[in-house]
Parts: sequence; C-alpha cells; structure tokens
Amino acid sequence: MSANGKKIKIDTECRVFNKTWTAKYLFTEVKGKAVCLVCGVQVAVFKEFNVSRHYATKHADKYKNLSEEERAKESDALLAKLQSQQQLFTKHSTSRDAAVKTNYVLFHKIAKKSKPFSDGEFIKEYLLDSAALICPEKKEAFEKVPLSRRTVTRRIEDIAGNLVLQLQNRAGRALEPPHHNTATF
Repeated sequence: MSANGKKIKIDTECRVFNKTWTAKYLFTEVKGKAVCLVCGVQVAVFKEFNVSRHYATKHADKYKNLSEEERAKESDALLAKLQSQQQLFTKHSTSRDAAVKTNYVLFHKIAKKSKPFSDGEFIKEYLLDSAALICPEKKEAFEKVPLSRRTVTRRIEDIAGNLVLQLQNRAGRALEPPHHNTATF
C-alpha cells in the first residue's frame, strides 16, 4: 500500500532489467521477464532482491568459487546456449511457415486450373523426385509440404472463404455513401 491507501501495481513501476545481473546472478531478460540462465526459471518482477534470492537459494553453492572473469565466461556460455535454443525454435517455425505458404500457393494453382484434388499427391511425388536430383540437401523441406487430397480440400476451402470475405468487404465499402466533411455555415 502506498501513502494514500492505494495498492501499487508492479507493472506500473516501470522496472527494467539491470545488465550487471547477467554476470552477477546468471540472469538475462527474455520477453520482459528475468530468466535464470542455469535452470530457466522466470522471475516476474525486475527486482534485484528477487533475482539474488533465486541465485542464492538455487545456484550459489555451484558458482560461489568462480572469479569475476570465470563468472563472466560462464554467463556468456549460458547465454549463448539459451540463444541457440531460441534460434532452433525460430528456425523450425520458419521452415513450417514456408511449407504452409508453399502449400497454399500450390493449392491456389490447382483450384485456379480446375484440376482434381488428387493432383496434389502427384505434385508431391514430382517435387520430391526433383528435389532429390536438384538439391538433395533440401529434400527434407519438400517432404514437410502436406499435399494429400484432404489437405488440398481444406486449403482450397480456406482460400475460397478468404476470397468471399474480401469480396464482401470491398462490396460493402463500394456501397457505403460517401462521407463529406463539409462545414455548414
């Protein structure tokens, strides 16, 4: 409680992560939270007391004999490990997004040319054979592109639904009366 009787909200205190905590307590900031580099525990509030208490109770015994230089090296190594883990997830997400985007592009072409949905399976065979010959290191990426008949049906329905929404939005805007901002005197 503050002096005037109101509760103080933590998120309005504008606390910031102190960079010295990385070497001192083996913590870093990830998406607005203080994260322990050793065990991955998040501390919700950027307070030195909270960060130091976690370090003292969980990790002080293991790291108390390190010099400042050794502690800095250890924190750099742990930080690099965390960043490589984050990049792994980002890379996986990016390849999945590329597969889905490829999926929609191919299915849009199948629908546009009025081809049977079973052509998706033929296209996948063609893509895999081509990838094996042209760029064998990328064949795994082509295998991730789902081109089954069911997937073709779902994606084409998604595309059709999106086109209907776009058409409705544009028609609605075209039929709206113009709004003139003329001043009346």
